[in-house]
Amino acid sequence: MLHLLSQMLPAILDVVPNEFYASGLAYIGAGIAVFTGFGTGIGQGIAASKAVEAVGRQPEASGKITTTMIIGQAVAETTGLYGLLIAFILINK
Repeated sequence: MLHLLSQMLPAILDVVPNEFYASGLAYIGAGIAVFTGFGTGIGQGIAASKAVEAVGRQPEASGKITTTMIIGQAVAETTGLYGLLIAFILINK
């Protein structure tokens, strides 16, 4: 393993950062930033599921439960929007 690494190290160090290198890294970063949408979707799905369960148990409190769920989902959605915003910023550099 160490021998293989010592053979690869000169090739890694020969990389010359230029405008294409920086652009490629920006696109990789934008792709990673878009993955925040997965966490947002999972979180919102769980919140909606728990809200439906709560309304099923206490139908008379559905107004309060729905309001709380919508506020919570709005906060969770901002995470996905921030990730998308960062992706757009990185792509336009």
